[in-house]
Amino acid sequence: MVITSETLVREIAVEHPPSIPVLERFGIDYCCGGSHTLAEACSKGDIDLAPVLEELERQQTNTNATDTQWKKAPLKEITEYIVQRHHVFAREQIKLIGDLMKKVEGRHGADHPEVFEIGKVFAVVSSELTHHFFCEENILFPYIEKMEAGQHAALPPVFGSVEQPITRMMMDHDQAGEELRVLRGLTNDYTPPPAACPTWRALYRALEDMERDLHQHIHLENNILFPRALAQARVQEQAREKA
Repeated sequence: MVITSETLVREIAVEHPPSIPVLERFGIDYCCGGSHTLAEACSKGDIDLAPVLEELERQQTNTNATDTQWKKAPLKEITEYIVQRHHVFAREQIKLIGDLMKKVEGRHGADHPEVFEIGKVFAVVSSELTHHFFCEENILFPYIEKMEAGQHAALPPVFGSVEQPITRMMMDHDQAGEELRVLRGLTNDYTPPPAACPTWRALYRALEDMERDLHQHIHLENNILFPRALAQARVQEQAREKA
């Protein structure tokens, strides 16, 4: 694809997945903020557009065309990948970060009260993600998989259609994105103080690793899985109406 300043960020990530590390490196939101053009995203983040375009063009030239194209994969394959790759990684990071946070708070909290603020925000993020993963694994993803297989699947009565739980999950994503931005601000872009101990440095590195993975995770759901599931639900609904 030809990437210009007017290309939507989510289209760059969807059509050319290897571009994601470039977007990450420049701090461009391609998951929750993927509906912006590249120019708009750069302007919003006070990022110089020219080097971003140059790096994306260079990356396209050097990329092998065999990368996984999730936009064509079965929905069940996508949901299984999200659970086995992203959910597992996030749960591992939550435990690791929680352990590191306790140590940093205990050793440095008296002199650096900001670590307690970081801990509070992380506690909210981890609690919300835990609930979010449960809803996806036990309600939404099984429904999507049965729908794809042509099986009649019933959502809980509170949901009138698959659009409602998907909308709820996307709202969760927006909230998580905002909380990640707060964490990045509190940690000075995950830059530990010069005299920070190895545990403190490991904490910030783990937080940044979790953020990076969540960006890819949310992108895969917001920009690929959910739109495709909604489109398939509409097709099946139209077929039922004609029957």
